Amino acid sequence: MPDYKLSYVLTTYNKLPYLKQVIERLVAARQPDEEIVVADGGSKDGTPEYLQGLFDAGLIQQYVSERDKGEAHGFNKAMLRAKGELLKLITDDDAFCYPAIREAKVFMLAHPEVDVLTGNTGLIHLEKLGTATLYDDVADNFRRWLAHKEVVWMIGLPLIIRRTSLAITGLFNTGVVQVDTEFTYRITGLNVSLAWSTAVLSVRLENPQSNFRVMNQGNGRSASTEEADRMRYYYDKRFGNDVGSILSQRIPYGEWLKKPLRPLKRILFSMMNRPQYEGNAQFATGYVPMPVDAPVADLATAFVVADKFMVDYNAVHPTEFLFQANQITKVLA
Repeated sequence: MPDYKLSYVLTTYNKLPYLKQVIERLVAARQPDEEIVVADGGSKDGTPEYLQGLFDAGLIQQYVSERDKGEAHGFNKAMLRAKGELLKLITDDDAFCYPAIREAKVFMLAHPEVDVLTGNTGLIHLEKLGTATLYDDVADNFRRWLAHKEVVWMIGLPLIIRRTSLAITGLFNTGVVQVDTEFTYRITGLNVSLAWSTAVLSVRLENPQSNFRVMNQGNGRSASTEEADRMRYYYDKRFGNDVGSILSQRIPYGEWLKKPLRPLKRILFSMMNRPQYEGNAQFATGYVPMPVDAPVADLATAFVVADKFMVDYNAVHPTEFLFQANQITKVLA
């Protein structure tokens, strides 16, 4: 069996134009000690034929195309097939920074006590390529976990998982839509060793086929929030079955109290020249929009913009790794 240090595990379903952009960059970035494993959910848009051509050319190492039960099922199949020491999640419509991923790979290979690594992620809307947002709130969540072991959610795009650590983290939950939210709530509630890369490892390219946008359409516009709340109340041990916990899950007392006080707090902080939270940081990407009457920018342009944002950000922000070693001695080889 080849001695792979890292397996890229990718799931896809009927997103061939996006997939081609992702695979093109992934194949170009793959190192000799890495493999690419693709799980296709039985696409009808030419994806199986495309993957077969890549496999025949030796550009991907494993793939399967068959009907599955959603993204979590696909990732689980790919992870169970993978041969690498580390598993790097790849989605079929987002952008990834492979130099930053290689930095994280070197770090994890040098620190076998780390079970899972995550890091910074950006957000660019396909319809608004001029602005990139950095998920600062997710970085804050990690710091809260690191300092206080709070149960928190994080984004799945930058995740790198040690394959032997699946014995403690478990696979992905096939009963939820927000697979990464459930997984990160779960592992932050366990005795798992996590690390954070300050580099931007990925950019979420929000588009009409994005899971989040599809999930929150029409009457289900708050579906993602409701599902995330159910996960948090389940994994966060501060919530139980007592009356107080049940009421706090259903009645947002804290938000009711804070909302009318926020304008007063802003006025007070302004008078005191104190810094105030303004939401996640935004950056200009340098993209020049096309004329108003022109069609939305093509996918190739969107991926180029995302790639440039990651490279530019990482060039001026030296990478650091935040982690706290797990004191449990692992006996699984």
